[in-house]
Amino acid sequence: PKQFPRGFNIWAITPEERGKHDKQFDSLSPTLGYVSGDQARKFFLQSGLPASVLAEIWALADMGRDGKMDRLEFSIAMKLIKLQLQGQPLPSSLPVIMKQTPVPSMTSSARFGKGYESVPPILPGALSNSSSTTSLASNSPKTGACDWAVPQSSRLKYRQQFNSLDKLMSGYLSGPQVRNALTASNLTQTQLATIWTLADVDRDGQLRAEEFILAMHLVDMAKTGHPLPLTLPADLVPPSFRTIFFAKQSEFSLSVSLTLSLSLSVSFEDKLKENFQRGSMELEKRRLALQEEQREEERRRQKEREEQERREREARELALRRQREEEQRMERQKEMERRREEERLKDLERQEVHLPLERQRRMEWERAKRAELQAQREREQRDIERLTARKRSLELELEAVVRFTHELRQAKLEQERLQKEEAERKIAQERERRQAEEREKEERRRAEEREKEERRRAEEREKEERRRAEEREKEERRRAEERERIRESEGGKKPENSVNTDLHSQLSALLNSTQSTVTQSVFHLTSLQHHHCAPLTFQVDESTVREPGWLYGSYGGKSGWFPESYAEKINKDMTDPTAVLTHTTAPPADYSRHILLNTIMHHILQLQNWGGKWRSSSETTPNPPTPVDIYFYAVYKKSAFPSVFFLTVCAWTANTESHLGFSKDDVITVLEQQENWWYGELGENRGWFPKTHVSMVTTNNFHTDPESGDLTFRAEDVILVTEKEGEWWKGCIGDQSGLFPSNYVKPKDSDTAKSGVSSKKPEIAQVTAACIATTAEQLSLTPGQLILVLHKNSCGWWLGELQARGKKRQKGWFQSSNIKLLEPNSGKTTPAPPPRMLLCQVIAMYDYKAASEDEMSFLKGQLINVLNKDDSDWWKGELNGVMGLFPTNYVKMTTESDPSQQWCADLHSLDSMSSEERKRQGYIHELIHTEQTYLQDLELVLEVFYKPMAESGRLTEAEMAVIFVNWRELIMCNTKLLKALRVRKKTAGERMPVQVIGDILSSELAHMQAYIRFCSCQLNAAALLQQKTDASPDFKLFLKKIATNYRCKGMPLSSFLLKPMQRITRYPLLIRNILENTPVGHVDQANLREALERAEELCSQVNEGVREKENSDRLEWIQNHVQCEGVIEHLVFNSLTNCLGPRKLLHSGRVWKTKSSKELWAFLFNDFLLLTYTSKQFSSSSDKLFSPKSNTMYKMYKTPVFLNEVLVKMPSDPSSDDPIFHISHIDRVYTLKADSINERTAWVQRIKAASEHFIETEKLKREKAYQARSQKTSGIGRLLVTVQEAVELKPCKPNGKSNPYCELSMGAQCYTSRPQNDTLNPKWNFNCQFFIKDLYQDVLCITIFERDQFSPDDFLGRTEVPVATIKKDQEGKGPLTRRLLLHEVPTGEVRVRLDLQLYEQTPLL
Repeated sequence: PKQFPRGFNIWAITPEERGKHDKQFDSLSPTLGYVSGDQARKFFLQSGLPASVLAEIWALADMGRDGKMDRLEFSIAMKLIKLQLQGQPLPSSLPVIMKQTPVPSMTSSARFGKGYESVPPILPGALSNSSSTTSLASNSPKTGACDWAVPQSSRLKYRQQFNSLDKLMSGYLSGPQVRNALTASNLTQTQLATIWTLADVDRDGQLRAEEFILAMHLVDMAKTGHPLPLTLPADLVPPSFRTIFFAKQSEFSLSVSLTLSLSLSVSFEDKLKENFQRGSMELEKRRLALQEEQREEERRRQKEREEQERREREARELALRRQREEEQRMERQKEMERRREEERLKDLERQEVHLPLERQRRMEWERAKRAELQAQREREQRDIERLTARKRSLELELEAVVRFTHELRQAKLEQERLQKEEAERKIAQERERRQAEEREKEERRRAEEREKEERRRAEEREKEERRRAEEREKEERRRAEERERIRESEGGKKPENSVNTDLHSQLSALLNSTQSTVTQSVFHLTSLQHHHCAPLTFQVDESTVREPGWLYGSYGGKSGWFPESYAEKINKDMTDPTAVLTHTTAPPADYSRHILLNTIMHHILQLQNWGGKWRSSSETTPNPPTPVDIYFYAVYKKSAFPSVFFLTVCAWTANTESHLGFSKDDVITVLEQQENWWYGELGENRGWFPKTHVSMVTTNNFHTDPESGDLTFRAEDVILVTEKEGEWWKGCIGDQSGLFPSNYVKPKDSDTAKSGVSSKKPEIAQVTAACIATTAEQLSLTPGQLILVLHKNSCGWWLGELQARGKKRQKGWFQSSNIKLLEPNSGKTTPAPPPRMLLCQVIAMYDYKAASEDEMSFLKGQLINVLNKDDSDWWKGELNGVMGLFPTNYVKMTTESDPSQQWCADLHSLDSMSSEERKRQGYIHELIHTEQTYLQDLELVLEVFYKPMAESGRLTEAEMAVIFVNWRELIMCNTKLLKALRVRKKTAGERMPVQVIGDILSSELAHMQAYIRFCSCQLNAAALLQQKTDASPDFKLFLKKIATNYRCKGMPLSSFLLKPMQRITRYPLLIRNILENTPVGHVDQANLREALERAEELCSQVNEGVREKENSDRLEWIQNHVQCEGVIEHLVFNSLTNCLGPRKLLHSGRVWKTKSSKELWAFLFNDFLLLTYTSKQFSSSSDKLFSPKSNTMYKMYKTPVFLNEVLVKMPSDPSSDDPIFHISHIDRVYTLKADSINERTAWVQRIKAASEHFIETEKLKREKAYQARSQKTSGIGRLLVTVQEAVELKPCKPNGKSNPYCELSMGAQCYTSRPQNDTLNPKWNFNCQFFIKDLYQDVLCITIFERDQFSPDDFLGRTEVPVATIKKDQEGKGPLTRRLLLHEVPTGEVRVRLDLQLYEQTPLL
């Protein structure tokens, strides 16, 4: 049997739904068959409906009003929730059908049975009535989209999906287009076929938008487990297809009813006919109503067209009227000008008639005036003479008064001067007395220390002498035994005994003489050749006849004459001659005796040694031994007395391992001297120390105790050994010779000693100055000779081999200052390296001969290396290895432009250059030199400051980043620049001109953007560093300690942080100097100009970055200290404005209201003026604006005043001293008072400028849009657009609302509607028209924005409609009304009315 459709009630609860509700009811664990309100509320809230809607559902479902629900009430509530989720509104009262128990649906067999007798008699009639009623109700045109079971959110989502699939914008989708969307649901083919059958309502094989939405909704139902219906329910039929659907269903129902009525009984025929006629009448009625609506719509469109034409006609008439009025005004103006010209001509004619009379009257007036002026001048002349006399008398009186006052002042000053001199004299005397006491104490303390030190040294020397005497005695006994054995073998014992007896008798006599009482006068030597030794004591025989000025004395067993001026007599009360030594230098008491014994023992040993040699060889004559040509390396340093001693004036702590720490009054041996740092030795420690912490030791505070005949040397020096005798050998270094311990040296390699060839390349030197040898071990040199350098000693004496043709090669010592080294494999020569740091070089202008030992001689034109410039008149320099002082007025710099430009070593090349080229090269080399120094300073900051600060943990990583910002990036930028400059300089040649440098500068300056960030953050870095220094004394002490590094030269970290800004501003100056001295047409000129432009642009960017950073910091300060309320509650100050770009703070300060004298704080931005007041009544007035330490809070006084709506005016009397000005804003006037007149002028000028800029920006924006719309165009038609409304827009404001406005554009044509405040469903009804140029290229763009006065407008969605699509949809239908979805936003659509009007195309003849 067939299935027949029957009526459907949406409020009825089906048995399936009731069973599902019962399961959910049981899952809530009901008590006695009821569910409490709390259990039901928690379950209902899972639906996502608002609490107010759930409260209405509870009121309808709770029929017993007992606050709990049974199974029926729970099922009713669940049914109402389901209908509400489908978009069905709640009923005002509970439908009766919901209270009934659900009846299961009957099958066709159960309903009709096997025969017609089983069907109740009323069934056909009821079926016919219900079918007709259902059909009529379904065909009602009032049924709309509000009762469509598809939710609104699903409609919007699937409508956007439909638009994305409809690439051709045809309005429908075919099967292949929908296949991918349906198969993505993973449903079976049977389910998809059923969904397609149900969704294709009109059975055309295609899915329109609503059919596609229905299909996707059915897919969602199938995916959630709901069974698919066999037939499409009425609530799922799309609204636009319901008329067709229910008409077909009505026809089907009528045919079924007719068949049943004929098969059951003939009486049903009349009822069926009646129902059919009634249905036909209803259809006809609806058709007529639809036609009436269409005619009404056509009349309304016609009326709108007529209204539009009327408005256009009125506009044209108004334009014509204005044109005629303008023409009439021009005519009137021309008529007035013509009349004025006629009147002017008439006046000229009248003047020509009355001209003689007028000339006569004027001459008379001039004569009278001249006479009056003459009389007035005479009166003034008399007044001047009288005033001159009066002035002269007053001047005499004033001169007398001034003279008298001056004398009084002079007397008073003289008296004060005398009193001041007396007080100063007393103070000076007191100071001298105290200083004398302090010196006396200090001298006593030092004398005591010296005595202790000398006593200790004397004890050590005595021990050493005893040890040496024992060793010599042992050696002598050994030699005596050997000689005795030899004599015994030869049988000659008597001579030996006589020699020994003589020697021993002489030794005993000398020893006895030193211990006997001195009867002669005793002198001690104060100055002669022993100026480095302690004073020597002489025994003088005053009875000897002598010449004036000379004395005869004895010392050490020798007698002779010596100058009287070189000695002084010892007091008679000092019986012991050594007391003098004790008084002066505090040596041991037996000092003279030790010197004498050492000398005697040394000579005795020599005599014995020579005597043995004479005896062993009877055939040879007793000649002295010749020098042994053997060279030794010094392993340790040996000094008879230290070369240079310095006394520490204060304590100093070593910072690194290479430094030498010491305490006050320590004595340091200086081994090497640099500019500000010296290398010295203290005890067993060596290291560098600052020279400012020591002073030179004089004979008053220090004296050594040398031993006569000792040889002084340093480690690694080469010594020529002339005699070997036991543990003490004799040798020489240059012009010095003497004894030294053999355990202080080691043998020099034999191959090196013989040939002078080592692993290094041999060094050849050329003699530059003649030198005559003074000893056999030295070399006599003549200029031009070549010397093979064998060794370089630290004292300046080098060992070499003289290369003379035709002569035997000689080895010996020579002075390094008399030669210059030759470079290997080249003919170039280089002077010996200077031992000091080179500051600059100068050229001798005149010859100069040294007048003292510390000066140096030079000839005109020689190049001198400057080592020290401490004295402005005398500099210290080096020339060919010789160092000394020279006068500065005898030399000139190597370049005439700048002392720092020392680049050319060839004087001839320098003289051959033009003055301009010399200056250019000087500036180029100054750039390279200063760049190298600057990079060293950058690296110094990392090593000396950054690393210790990071390792100490006193600052966090964030604070370190604030202070040093991007310091490593700066090093990378300048390292790259310096490397490029060095390569260019090396390519040109050392100390040679550099021709091209602009290309490097222009290329590298373009990559120095890191300076913009660093300089922008420099103020914050300095502020943080100062804050940390002030807050933490420990941190301040730490910074001060690490800044004592000698490389810092006394500068703190803050000074180094300023160097990048100083360097970046110096680049344009240096490049401009180079460019100004570059000749026109030079190959480097274009590159230098480009480099200069980039350097200036970089400086401008740095300055702009600094200003932007300062502005940003101030805006952040305002954000933290101003309490915003009302319209600016969520305002971000440091952000973009609506149309003026980034917000800037132009001015700020304190003003007062004139009436109430209320204090206000004003902040002027580039888009509005904000007036505030302090929130605390007793806030500190010392808190300054934008101070980091300020804790004052400000509140908004009035709503911000936008500058495009204000007018600022000066007071009516601008010359008044009261600094008042007025600000007019729409309906309010603010009268304010500034601090001063200048401050008022600043406020007025800046507000005016900002307001004019704001208004001009908006005006340009409007004019641009108006010009695009007003352009005359010969298009093919026009498009009339009416934006009616928008629905469900995205909320932007905190209250969930928006202020939307619409912007329509087509190419350059643009229109903007007025914003609607606080709504998500604005109704604009905004009309505009666009001229169509190309039917297939023009596109209508509709964009929705949120209006924000303080920031850029927010985007609320955009949609586009091609004009070709409008033409296709509008053909034969008139204007269209379409709902367009907004893209790029989650929700929103706009409703527009489109009317495309194309012009008639006239055929070309």
